[in-house]
Amino acid sequence: MSDQNILFCVGATKAGTSWLYRYLHDHPDCAVPAVKEAHYWDTFDADARDRQVAAFRVRLRELRDLRDEADGAGRGWQVANVTRRIADMKGLMAAVEGDRSGDRAYVDWLTQRGEGAALFVDMTPNYATLSDDILQRMVAVSPATKVVFLIRDPLDRLWSHIRMQARRQRQTHEVYEKKANNILYRMLNRGQETHILERGDYPAIIRKLRRVVPEDRLLVQFTENMMGADGISQIAAFLGISPVTPDVTQPVHQGPEVVMLDKLRPRTSKLLNEHYDWVARHIGPLPARWQENRARIRA
Repeated sequence: MSDQNILFCVGATKAGTSWLYRYLHDHPDCAVPAVKEAHYWDTFDADARDRQVAAFRVRLRELRDLRDEADGAGRGWQVANVTRRIADMKGLMAAVEGDRSGDRAYVDWLTQRGEGAALFVDMTPNYATLSDDILQRMVAVSPATKVVFLIRDPLDRLWSHIRMQARRQRQTHEVYEKKANNILYRMLNRGQETHILERGDYPAIIRKLRRVVPEDRLLVQFTENMMGADGISQIAAFLGISPVTPDVTQPVHQGPEVVMLDKLRPRTSKLLNEHYDWVARHIGPLPARWQENRARIRA
């Protein structure tokens, strides 16, 4: 067990975790690794671990190629930056592949660069899918552990997640817009791509988090409110850091705009209606964007 202040941001997928990562990465009170998604707590299963390590190895090769290119071009600042990222990746891989019985290697990796830091950060949206037992083990790694779960308008989040999947899966001969709508069609009519829905199942995820995480160590934050002064102040107060004004006030990793087919929209909206109602009852007043989409569903 560690006595460090540790934040786990557990999602939701496509709900602003990359924006929050950048904000905390640049924050003077925080120590944030160069690897955004550590995937330590969701890879205890051997198959999941092997897949993640394979992905890390691919990324490590890419980073080494990038460093060689920067070195050849005389960009010393970039060489230093990429060298740090390589060291972080190698240290994480050692923790993921090594002895996990006490999680010591992982905690050492997470806190190694943070002398004097007020907060250490692991932002892995997939942690929202953890079982109660693993989630409890994660939270228990420090008595000062805190958990943040970001929630974005359900329809916007779902469509953004689908577009991300379309970009990743699209073959050179496929049309991006058609690919995205085909993924949505398969999800609605064939029960495929169910992980997209699971990552945004706010009622199920928040109930689980509330079962496991002590109330004073859990923050559920609307993405739409996060980037404003009030949202930043709320997050900073919860984390025990100073409310520094962010350099970037717009979302990051926004994909190209794609229009959802009109024939798919009613069923998609109906599928998410429960989420709007549940959040309104159990979290608080809905931001304007949520209210707009909720009204369209009920029209």
